[in-house]
Order: sequence, then C-alpha cells, then structure tokens
Amino acid sequence: MPVSYSRVQLTDSIGYSEILDTKLKTNTIRIQFFQPMKKDMAAKTALAFSLLSVSNAKYPSMEALAEKMDTLYGMSLSSGVSKFGDFQSPSITISTIADRYALHQEPLLQEMLDLLLTSLLQPNCKDGCFTDFEFQIKQKDLLDTIEAEINEKRAYATAQALETAFQNEPAALSCYGKKEDVEQLDSRSTYEAYLYVLHHTPAEIYFVGAESNPRVKETFLQALSQIKRDEIPTYQFLTPSPAKTEPETVIEPLPVNQSKMVLAFKSNCSNRYAMQLMNYVLGGMPSSKLFTNVRETLSLCYYCSSSYLAAKQTLIVSSGVEHDNLEKAKTEILRQLTAIQEGNITDTELASAKMSVYNTLNGIGDTPSSYLSWYQGCYYWNEYPKIEESLQRYTDITKEEIQNAARSLVLDTVYIMDTKEEEA
Repeated sequence: MPVSYSRVQLTDSIGYSEILDTKLKTNTIRIQFFQPMKKDMAAKTALAFSLLSVSNAKYPSMEALAEKMDTLYGMSLSSGVSKFGDFQSPSITISTIADRYALHQEPLLQEMLDLLLTSLLQPNCKDGCFTDFEFQIKQKDLLDTIEAEINEKRAYATAQALETAFQNEPAALSCYGKKEDVEQLDSRSTYEAYLYVLHHTPAEIYFVGAESNPRVKETFLQALSQIKRDEIPTYQFLTPSPAKTEPETVIEPLPVNQSKMVLAFKSNCSNRYAMQLMNYVLGGMPSSKLFTNVRETLSLCYYCSSSYLAAKQTLIVSSGVEHDNLEKAKTEILRQLTAIQEGNITDTELASAKMSVYNTLNGIGDTPSSYLSWYQGCYYWNEYPKIEESLQRYTDITKEEIQNAARSLVLDTVYIMDTKEEEA
C-alpha cells in the first residue's frame, strides 16, 4: 500500500494531518505552531518550547519524566524551534513503537497522547513562571547552542550574510535569538511567550504511523477546543526579498586561518522547481560548476557550494578561501553563474541535477521525520502534491527554464570573514 495522506481542519486555526505508511513500526505525533519572527519574541519562544519536553505538571522534574518515558519502550519527547523564511516555528514531537509491537500490548498510543498534551498544556510552572531549576538549565543550553553557531565559522558567515541581505526583514533574525536576548530572559516573560503562542498562533498537528486511529484526532479536538483561540491570523509564507540597488559588501576581520566568503543573490523568479535545479547545476551537488571548476580545477576554494532559500527567493553561495584568492574566487563564481545564464548547461549536468532531486525525493518515507519535513513544506506552499507528482514537475523542467531562473539572479550581498592581518 502506498503512503496515504489526508488533512482536515480540526478548528478554524488548527489543521490535522494523518500520514500512513504500512511499513512503519512506530507512531509519531508533532504539533507545530507558526509566527512571524520578532526580535522581542524569538529567544523567549525558543527557550519556552525547549522547556516543554524536560518536565511538566505531572512529571515535575527531568528525572521523573525520563523515568516515565523509559517505561514506555524508550519513548522520545522533544521540542524546539525552526525557521522558514520570515517565520519561526515552535513545535513539540513525541514518538515510540506502535501498540502491536509492545510486549504486553500496552496502550502506548494513548500514553503518547496523554504525555504530549500534558507537556503542551500543563507545563512545569508555578505562579505564572517556569520553575527556576529547569529554566536555568535550558537557558544555558540555549546559550550554548548560540555559542556553537558562532564558533562554527562557516555557519556564522552564512548567518552574517543573511543578516545583511535581509536587513529590516524578519528573516534576518535567528530563530534562537541573540546571546544578549537570552541572557536577559526571566522565567515569567518566557512563560508569557509560551502562552502567546498557545493562544494566538495557527497550528498544524501531524500523525505519522502505519494505520489510522480516530482516537488521535478526537483527543486533540477535545483538548484543544477548550483553549481560547480567537482571531488567529493566517499567513503567506512566501515573502520574497527585494534586491538592493547596489550590492552591499561587508568585511569582518576575525582571528581565523581561512577566509570565508558568502554571496547572496536575490531573484524574482517564482518557479521554485527551476530555481532549485539551477541551484544544483551551479553549486548544489558534487558535479556542479562551482565544485568542478572553482574548487577542483582552479583550486581557488577549500569548499564552494550553493543553496536556495525558496521562501525568500534567495540563492546563497558559500566558500572557504585563502585571503589572496578572494577576488579571484568571486570573479570565477560569477563567471560560472554567467555560463548558466548564457545557456551553458550540458546534458550531463542537467541529468545529474534531476538525479539529485530524485534521490532526495526518493528518500522521503525512510523515516517518520522525512514525512514530517515533506508535509510541513506542503503546508508552507499550500500545495499537497504526491511525491511522484513533485518529481514529475522537476523532470519536466527544461534547460531554458533553468537559464531563465539564473538570469533572474541579482547580486545583493557580499560577506567576507577575512583573516586578521597578523593571522594572514
């Protein structure tokens, strides 16, 4: 039996999706919320949702909750935030084996529902504040996450480039907030951010398993319909970013041995299938023009690749370069893009790009999380094609469409993390 997918409106502001695949031996449930990225909310929301999966009112310590999950065949409970374009998406997810695989046929699905809803609706708090012990631990964890991003220079360079490219747009912000934002948080304002998400943002619920169970939908409907959720907004997740009149160059000297250069290009092309294939041809696969020519043939970069942010219609080229090769590498990167714009796309490059897409789409269904990612993407685009239909859309893209997609790109931002003079 192929994968079965259905989606219904649980309430005006909550959708419920059921993803069924008979080969699965686990059940996974996720509830995901959506809100525009805001500087005064990003860190609070990230911290608030990280707290939901470590304790709750029924299991008021990390030890108690972990002990409970251990009795349920190592049940997994996690929560956090992600980012898509201008939006932050807090979520909580739970997973364990299906009931029929339990040694004594224990009602694991019901246990999952109870634990998930307790964690979401009855967090571990007192007098309108999260409890201090867990709050301090997760606050430190969030600071460590932010610090790790800063220390990972390739990711840091990309983040800095996007901050410049999307200046004054929500997408410029990190879904975790800034270090100083997290340091200033207290347990009361963090709890208030949790309440805001619960009462004022749209949500999607996903159930991934081998067989349908009406109890899941009924339990969520009964539990969530008790919450006051009036005048919930609807959002358009595609928010293209306008290109600057002239490219902006930012040079940041840092004590690093290797310079990093990130180029951000903006596009007005709405054909995301052509844009994604163009990205593969340019720098999104091992046989791409950037890898083959800039890195391998000319040895101008330690790495050189591209990625496409569809929600912002922005292409990112990321490279690690010796200081003396910065200008040469930039020139060659632009030359490879020009080649695509002029129609210099070989049959082999086109076939490799489409094979890369095929491999990616063919991997959907290997894990429950791959289904979650796919159908969450469908929600963002408000389109729900079957995976085969999406693959056919890519297959039908022509060289001319890829060429036109490349022609739509305008250089917007150049970010250079340069070695300090003494390091160089």
